[in-house]
Amino acid sequence: MLQSSLHQIWNQIKFLPWHQSLCYAIEVSIPLIAGFACGQMRYGVVAFIGSMYVGLVANVDGSFRDRFTAAIAGSILITGCAELGGLFANIPILLNLGILILGVAAGWLHTSHLAIEVMCRFAVVGFLFGASQLAAFGTNLIDLDEKAAIAFLAGGIWTILVIALDNALCRKPLVVESNLYTGWIRIRSRQTAGFRFGLSYGIVAVIAFAGSGIIGLPRPFWVAATTLMVMKPDSRLTVRRTLQRLLGTLIGVLVVERIIQFVQNPWLLITFCTITALFVPIGLAKNYTLCSAAITVLIMLVMDLLTLIHGADPLLLQIRFYATAVGCVLAVIGTAIAYPDLWWRN
Repeated sequence: MLQSSLHQIWNQIKFLPWHQSLCYAIEVSIPLIAGFACGQMRYGVVAFIGSMYVGLVANVDGSFRDRFTAAIAGSILITGCAELGGLFANIPILLNLGILILGVAAGWLHTSHLAIEVMCRFAVVGFLFGASQLAAFGTNLIDLDEKAAIAFLAGGIWTILVIALDNALCRKPLVVESNLYTGWIRIRSRQTAGFRFGLSYGIVAVIAFAGSGIIGLPRPFWVAATTLMVMKPDSRLTVRRTLQRLLGTLIGVLVVERIIQFVQNPWLLITFCTITALFVPIGLAKNYTLCSAAITVLIMLVMDLLTLIHGADPLLLQIRFYATAVGCVLAVIGTAIAYPDLWWRN
């Protein structure tokens, strides 16, 4: 009985997407290592964020050509939107209009293709990131200047190189069940989430970002990014995803609290980041709670690295959880208003 249970557990562990996890860990850890080794940790963090975003875009099932194309398009789109957000940072009307337009487009394209969906979601997040600069993550140590934009794009390019190298060393059979061309056909035939979800998606993002700033909530970027990640054109999926996001964020905050309490060595923190990155693709494939916990640990450890010489900021852990909770509530309310019939039906 025990042997059978252990064998079953081993089979489950064995068939987890370890290959994707290893590639993702390499993608996000090298920018941090390079940044710290060169004494440019600030730009290493920006490159890390670029590689993290583009890596999630490319982390889909599909042929090498589709993953490579998605990574290139995602890298250019997200970097461009981040740069655009930086230009509009001090013009509130244009900033909120940009969030709305990009949010509506991303919501409308939802369900067309996973890579396209993730790419468009992160394009809005990139725009918000550019508007907030690294103040979004709790520090004003860096401005979004030309070097930062180059570092952000370099992170995406590094991800593309890892994908190419992985394909050269570990060739796999082509996966044809889901490809970008099919996604394009779905978009042309309007088989997407539609304008109603797109409009609600964009409006909720604007309310989350602008509203948080108006009432003085810390880190409006985190609030808006949460709504962009958890909102779905289905009430049940949205509620489930918000609960998983909240639980995962809480677990991640508690884990980071213990780590930074005992570890302040930069190399050890980078090692923890590398180990944590392994669980992001696994969480995406198997359990969104695990994914949320891993991303929270990853982001907060990187922020601790960035603020280490200034004594770090433990209060950011509490802010991370509260901002996530507010974003989740806004996402649920937005879905309920946009799709009241789904609530009654469910």
